[in-house]
Amino acid sequence: MNEIDDLHGCFDPQYCMTDCRAYPVPRKGRDPRFTECVVNTVAAALASHGYPPVSNIWDWSELEMALAGFLYHPHKSKETKK
Repeated sequence: MNEIDDLHGCFDPQYCMTDCRAYPVPRKGRDPRFTECVVNTVAAALASHGYPPVSNIWDWSELEMALAGFLYHPHKSKETKK
């Protein structure tokens, strides 16, 4: 299998509407697109849909980590590969 096929996490191929998943994207270092503005925009979108506002540093940090987990493959260093 190639890398694209390995990323395709289709649980029911009958309903699959795509050839492969778009996320998570590879992370090859710092991504300048992943900014405080992105996290604030997602927080505002959640609040506009009736969720409690992200109003403290702990919630903001958790949201940032959740977004990073959704967006990126984990970075594998040479030490972790065996």
